[in-house]
Amino acid sequence: MKSFNIEKFKKLLNTEIFGRNLIYFPDIASTNDYAITMLDNTDALRLDEINGALILADKQSGGRGRFNRQWLSPPGGLWFSLIFRTRLSSDRIPAMTLIAAFSAADVLIRYYNINASIKWPNDLYYGEHKFGGILSESKTIGPFNMIILGMGLNIAINKDIINEIDKKAANLQDMSEKEIDPELLLIRILKNFEEKYNHFLQSGDFGPIFKKIEKILRYN
Repeated sequence: MKSFNIEKFKKLLNTEIFGRNLIYFPDIASTNDYAITMLDNTDALRLDEINGALILADKQSGGRGRFNRQWLSPPGGLWFSLIFRTRLSSDRIPAMTLIAAFSAADVLIRYYNINASIKWPNDLYYGEHKFGGILSESKTIGPFNMIILGMGLNIAINKDIINEIDKKAANLQDMSEKEIDPELLLIRILKNFEEKYNHFLQSGDFGPIFKKIEKILRYN
């Protein structure tokens, strides 16, 4: 898979806020850690500048999942973190993980005919094969809660490398007859997530979206 095409991404991006401020690295330790550092060096008056910022890397040397487990992130995947400000109370923020996972799965089902499922609480699967995961973190700055939504997706990682990651690891490209363009895939996920997040924010009711999530949710 080639390096991410920034110009193509910016030209096709159709979100309102999410991803509009793109910070790209060919190589980084961790996009989530970089996002945390950004927030540590930002005061409440400057939050507008980074609301919706997207930190994206071709590879991570120190990617991590839940409980600080190592998340191998070689070339051939999408590794990114989205920062956004929210009015949600702290106890509602964990819902973001499921909404983000559903946004990605929904895109893969609708556009790529990939029968994706969500393994509680944050992993993305195709059958018994894991291809992605989400790490949500939050930080309070002044009166605001800031969410860092990290996501990693295997698209076309070298076969030898992906076998080293996990025997159950898989590439999305192997699951779809359509070519998976990383720029377009990311745009679709960001757009879908922004729409679902805004709907949840306006309604305050997690029930309707959870009924949809539940259809592809598994617990083991």
